[in-house]
Amino acid sequence: NAEYGSGGRAAAAVAKLSPGTVLHAYAPVIGSSGQDALERLGLELRLQPSVHGVAFAYFHPLSTPHIEPRRSAMAQHAPIELSGEAVLRFGFLEGEAIVHANRAVYDPQTSARPAMFADNGSSADELALVLNEAEVRALSGRSDVREGATALLESGDADVVVVKRGVRGALVMERGGAASEVPAYWSERVFKIGTGDVFSSVFSLEWAERKNPAILAADRASLSVAAYCASGILPLTADAQTPREPAPLREMPVVLLDGAVDTIGRRFVMEEARSSLLELGACVVCPALDGASMSSQAVMSALVISDGLLGELWSRLRGLESAGIPVVLFDELHATGTPSQDGRRVIDDFTSSIYFTLWAAAAPRG
Repeated sequence: NAEYGSGGRAAAAVAKLSPGTVLHAYAPVIGSSGQDALERLGLELRLQPSVHGVAFAYFHPLSTPHIEPRRSAMAQHAPIELSGEAVLRFGFLEGEAIVHANRAVYDPQTSARPAMFADNGSSADELALVLNEAEVRALSGRSDVREGATALLESGDADVVVVKRGVRGALVMERGGAASEVPAYWSERVFKIGTGDVFSSVFSLEWAERKNPAILAADRASLSVAAYCASGILPLTADAQTPREPAPLREMPVVLLDGAVDTIGRRFVMEEARSSLLELGACVVCPALDGASMSSQAVMSALVISDGLLGELWSRLRGLESAGIPVVLFDELHATGTPSQDGRRVIDDFTSSIYFTLWAAAAPRG
């Protein structure tokens, strides 16, 4: 449980790296414990009163959040207006921000009818859009992400477009320049909630405030996300940008998902795992859910969920490992007593197990 919002999390991320950072936000109560915690980091808070707060509840870090109040019942407030040299503007649910900046970064935070940066009168001498793939399609009207980013640049709506692609890193495109790719980086664990906020925040620090090239800013943002994923702790420190191993990912890796579906709970976890893998770009083979047969030649990695497999677990693991298929074993309760070893990684966290399965599919085999 935390009192952040995207703006609060982004400000907290760079509190030590950018002294003097100011957070402008809506708040139903002025002087909460969450606000006090942000101020203790050295942040200046300029808050506009709102009728209600907004709550996001996640079943797990890869799930779509439940939002309260529902959007149709959410009050809309007067815009927040500000000027600054370097400004990161997020889209709001309960209002909007009209900003004027030398360099601005805009992260709309929604693919459901996102507004263009200048639609509300905002202006910037130089503008970078930080978008996920769905937001690029929504803003550009193009189904191909590269074509959509190019269209946004050619229309004059932005000088830089950075496309966040999750496990596949980021695509950086500049007006008049070539597209560049920034990898995602390995982390010891993967805590996913807020990674987009951290990316936008560090990119803004590096590009808008420090005036670094966009590709360097995006790479440092990706490194910072990996550091945040590993700890889940803010603020970031200077060592968050320590070099890490890139986490390469093949396009559409073929992943085997194995586990028990004999109870509602076990089936739910299997369905969530399949949904998460598909959303991140994998092709999933899951005999337990769809009756498909497995071809060991096609499968690049396997995620095995231990709960409920009992005596069948070891024979299944041996079969996969003898075929040379890297295995991620999701053992949430440490019930199997098995350690990680060559070709097998044991994980007790759901989100981490999904990401490590995808990374294992891209790793070169022995």
